[in-house]
Amino acid sequence: MLIGFTDTEEKTLKAVYEVLTIQRDFGNRSDRKLSRLKYTIERLTVEGFKTELENRIGFKLEPAKPYKFTERNDRYGWEKNHEGKWFYTLFVEHGVVRPNQKAFLYEVAQLKVSNFIFTANQNLILGEINEFDKSKVETLQNQFNINQEISALRKSSMACVALPTCPLALAEAQRYLPVLVTKIEPLLEKYKLTNDEISIRMTGCPNGCGRPYAAELGFVGTGPEQYNFMLGGDRFGERLNKLYKEKQSESQILEEVDRLLVKYVSEKNENETFGDFAFRAILN
Repeated sequence: MLIGFTDTEEKTLKAVYEVLTIQRDFGNRSDRKLSRLKYTIERLTVEGFKTELENRIGFKLEPAKPYKFTERNDRYGWEKNHEGKWFYTLFVEHGVVRPNQKAFLYEVAQLKVSNFIFTANQNLILGEINEFDKSKVETLQNQFNINQEISALRKSSMACVALPTCPLALAEAQRYLPVLVTKIEPLLEKYKLTNDEISIRMTGCPNGCGRPYAAELGFVGTGPEQYNFMLGGDRFGERLNKLYKEKQSESQILEEVDRLLVKYVSEKNENETFGDFAFRAILN
C-alpha cells in the first residue's frame, strides 16, 4: 500500500513515528489476532489513515513516486559510509544471539565506540565506528570467533519465535528452520547453488510473523512437524508466493526441494532466480 512520499530525513522520521502513534491509539491490542497495523488501516480506511497521519505530522504527503528494489538481504561484514564511518552487520540467526556473540557484543559495548542498530532481517549492525576504533572491534571478533562464513541460503532465512514462546503457534519455526536449512544445504551444493541467495522463511502458524508469504521457499506450520509449502515468491519481496503442497513433513519437504532444484538448474532461463523460475514453470 502506497500512501505518499517524504523528501527529507526529518519528515520521514516524523512520519514513521506518527504511524506508530496511530497504531498505539487506534490499534486493537486486546486481541492478538487483530493487532496488526493492517487491521487498523482496514478500520480507518486507507484515506482515513492518510488523513490522520497528515494531521499528526503537520504536512501533506507528496504523491507516491516510482521505486525499484535491488536487494533485500542485509550487507554482512564491514561497510564504510560517505562520512568515513564503519558499520559491521552481524548475522544473528532468527534473532537468537549465540553465547559467543553475546560475549562479543558485551565487550564491544564496553569499548563505547559503536551504536547498535537492529535490522528488519533480525540481524544487528554495529554502527558509527571511527576508523581508529575499527581495529579494536576486529580484535574482539577474532577473540570470540565471530565467523561470518555462512551459506547464502542461511543468510536469506527468517523465522518467527513460534513454539514454545508463542501461544498461537502450531509448529516449530525459530528452533527448527536452522535444522532444515542444514539439510537443504547439501542439495544446494550438489547442484552448485551454494551462492544462490534463495529466500527461505518459516512460521509456526498462518499469521505470518516471519513473512513466509514473501519468500521463494515459504513454510507455514499447520500442526506438529507439518508445514504448508509455499512457492514462487520473488527475490525482492514484491510478489507473494502460492500454496504448493499442504501439510508436508520434513522428508516430503526435502524430496520436493530436491526435485525443484533439479528442474531449476536444467530448465531456468539465463539469470532467472529460483522464485521467478518456480512462479513461471511450476505454478503456471
